[in-house]
Amino acid sequence: MTDSPDINKCPICGEPNQCGLANPVTATRPCWCFTAEIAPAARDQIPDDALNKACICPRCARGELPAKP
Repeated sequence: MTDSPDINKCPICGEPNQCGLANPVTATRPCWCFTAEIAPAARDQIPDDALNKACICPRCARGELPAKP
């Protein structure tokens, strides 16, 4: 049995992904990622089990490193 990715978290860094489609309040509008340019290095880091199932966060989409706590 495989676990489904959390659609509210970035599959790369685990932080909230701000997905508009995962939020019932904004689900009828396009997600921010529909018009964003996604860094090629970010695409390469998306786990196969999360492809087309969970958005990455804007920071990872830009190819930036996650914030340090």
